[in-house]
Amino acid sequence: MKNNEGLYLVIIGCGKVGGNVASKASSLGYNVVVIDKNEKAFENLSVEFTGFTILGDATEKDVLIEAKVEKADYIFVLTDDDNTNFLISMACKYYFAAKNVVARVYEPDNIQLFNEYNVAVVSPTVLAIDKLSDFVVGDSK
Repeated sequence: MKNNEGLYLVIIGCGKVGGNVASKASSLGYNVVVIDKNEKAFENLSVEFTGFTILGDATEKDVLIEAKVEKADYIFVLTDDDNTNFLISMACKYYFAAKNVVARVYEPDNIQLFNEYNVAVVSPTVLAIDKLSDFVVGDSK
């Protein structure tokens, strides 16, 4: 029995990361909606993807309404711009009262701002720094 059934995810940004996360979530039985303003981005979804796609700009309220973000168990905000991700995260969290918003943040200096507004953060920059630092530090930890 899958305990994932019935979980609803909205993924904003269908680049390589968003497309792969959406495809994986779909294959695990999640209900998934992916939003992107570039139709070509949906090519990043696997052929097995069974969710829905919305072509539109997630900074626009009507697009978020269409995606039913207020009902989402998780919203992943994965555009390539921190400011856009912050704006969308704030709209989801405070206008639509979304439960769990996770945003990608490139600039480490911006992480604290997202955290102050209770938005969980994944930072590829920090992850890369941490991982590469492990090679530098090596066994001397």
